[in-house]
Amino acid sequence: MIGTILETVGEGLYLAGDFLWQALWALLLGFMISGAIQAFVSKEGMVNYMGEPDLKSVLYAMGFGTASTSCSFGDIAATKTLFKKGAHIIPTVAFKIASTNFVIGLTFVIWALLGWEFAVAQAVGAPIFILIAIVLVHLWIPYEETRQARERLLKEEQPVVTDPVCKMRLNRENGIPVEHKNETVYFCSEGCKRLFEQNPGTHTTSWKEKITSWNGWVEAANQTKKDLKMLWKELAIGFLLAGVIAAAVPQTVWTLLFEGGGAGVTQVAYNSVLGPLISVATFVGSMGNVPLAAVLWGSGFAFAGVIAFLYADLIVPQLIRIYRKIWGKKIGTRISIILFVSMATTGFIVYYLFAAVGLIPDIALEPTGEGVTILGFEPVTILNVLFLLVGVVFIALLMRGRKGAPGDRAVEDPVTGTKVTVKNADYCTVHDESIYYFESDDSRAQFQESPEAYL
Repeated sequence: MIGTILETVGEGLYLAGDFLWQALWALLLGFMISGAIQAFVSKEGMVNYMGEPDLKSVLYAMGFGTASTSCSFGDIAATKTLFKKGAHIIPTVAFKIASTNFVIGLTFVIWALLGWEFAVAQAVGAPIFILIAIVLVHLWIPYEETRQARERLLKEEQPVVTDPVCKMRLNRENGIPVEHKNETVYFCSEGCKRLFEQNPGTHTTSWKEKITSWNGWVEAANQTKKDLKMLWKELAIGFLLAGVIAAAVPQTVWTLLFEGGGAGVTQVAYNSVLGPLISVATFVGSMGNVPLAAVLWGSGFAFAGVIAFLYADLIVPQLIRIYRKIWGKKIGTRISIILFVSMATTGFIVYYLFAAVGLIPDIALEPTGEGVTILGFEPVTILNVLFLLVGVVFIALLMRGRKGAPGDRAVEDPVTGTKVTVKNADYCTVHDESIYYFESDDSRAQFQESPEAYL
């Protein structure tokens, strides 16, 4: 008995590692994209492209999603960033669905393991999925509550801000707020605020300047680290549970499930609902659900159910938990229900679309194959090695840190002569259009009483 349990646990751990290996490159790419968005893209840019609940914003969101990764875990970080920076909930949801189901990489994996019919069906169903979901979001989620959720995220995750003039770090509650290009900028004093208002351009950096600078990429690496730190527990739990459940549940259980639902339309509807439920029960997200989908298809699962299952990596328990963490319990739960209804409905619709043109394949007794190889290596191995190397570069950026950044500049307290770093200075003042930093409030008070004595 104990030997059987240990064998099952060992197999589960092996499968968990395999799931992680299959999704590793996509996870790394997703978190790196999230870090780059936070470092290089301003809130103004997000509002311009995804700030309204209209067709234009949805199309942009779908385009951004297509250019992203096929990892439901990696893209949740990017989704959170876009929403936090000003994207409306409608295009935000469209981005989340597109980034997981509207990408070329996923299409090739599905083609290799399930066949071209499934690859085409998954791509055809993606815009249907998005349309159903955004209609339900519009009808069921109050926009005012999403605005409040964004404000909560900003307060919780960005309590410390940087004065763009003196580069001093300060608590947002103690800063002087000024609206500039759809973004709130905070200042430590009226003097810094005045200098900024005289010439804002000298104190702001465009995304083009950031993306070509060392400090910009250091910031991107730092934001990537922060996102990983926030989500690593959910990811680890998800992969471990996926491996153990996949090892412990025998194929006979799946077969018994597939026999329900009767025949005809009822059976198609039953399987369309069952697909997402199996995904929730097995915890398998990202591209790790494609191999399991091949197993389900070979075990007799219906076409509609497999299609719905492929979409259902968006509602595995660890992601539902993150949705509730981002948008709050009420909105996060509603988004999870909306995604479930949308993917089940999409599986049902796609089945009848493909049945009408005779493209539903015969049930395969075995998976279609292991996929193509390049120079003897599977594509996933090449991609994992490539993005692990990119990850090493990001780690190197974190270790070396910012280079010549204004906040890293060492200055001298004019009263005591003590060396202080700009970003660590808690006190500063503006005199004759120049900024002076101090090690204590007493030192600043002495300077303000008689500046000439110390200059």
